[in-house]
Amino acid sequence: MNQLREHQVALWAGISAFFGSLLAIGAIDVLNPTDLLKLTGSIIVAFVTAGGVYAKQRLDDAKKEEHSPPE
Repeated sequence: MNQLREHQVALWAGISAFFGSLLAIGAIDVLNPTDLLKLTGSIIVAFVTAGGVYAKQRLDDAKKEEHSPPE
C-alpha cells in the first residue's frame, strides 16, 4: 500500500510540473492559434520536465525504501 502512495505522489509531482512548466513558458495562449510552433515546443518541454520530476521522485522513493529497515 505504501508503494502505491509513493507512486501517486510521484505522479502528482509530474503532473504539477507539467502544468507549471506550461504556465512558466506562457504557452497557454489559446486565443492566439497562429503560434502553434511555440505551443508545440512548450508542450514537449513540459512533458520532458514532468518526466524528469516523476523519475526523480521515484528514484528518491526507491532510495528511501532501500535504506529503510525491513518490516
